[in-house]
Amino acid sequence: MSPGSPRGHQRRRRGHGNATPARCPSSPPSAPIVAGPGTATGIGPGDYKRSLIETALLITLCEEKGHGYALVERVEQLIGDQFYIDPGSIYRILRSLEEAGMITSSWETGTAGPLRRTYTVKPSGRQLLQTWADVLTDRGKTLLRLSEMAREQLT
Repeated sequence: MSPGSPRGHQRRRRGHGNATPARCPSSPPSAPIVAGPGTATGIGPGDYKRSLIETALLITLCEEKGHGYALVERVEQLIGDQFYIDPGSIYRILRSLEEAGMITSSWETGTAGPLRRTYTVKPSGRQLLQTWADVLTDRGKTLLRLSEMAREQLT
């Protein structure tokens, strides 16, 4: 096999590996993947999925505090028609939101069963949700405009 052969080395695909996404200049410092309104920086497909999961989690936690399993179910209700929701990714995102100071967690005992971790949104999490709402509104306008232009070309 020649040294320049594609099979001669591991190729790294975009969006895989341990790289941390770059922050957007206009995004809040504690929001690792937000591409703020009006920025030229987009987010990749994996980050898009994560952004929707993050938004759905914050919406759910603004409605009421919740524990992991209930949060997974609610996120699936909100965005499960878009793509498969891996429960493990929910817990990873919850952990990163907590590390970023957007949510808090505490252990609670139920009437039956083991302790469970319950999550609550903090004011900074509400601010992040506002940012996501603005970003999604802008994206929605762009997608609608493109959809209308595509339909015009087909008629």
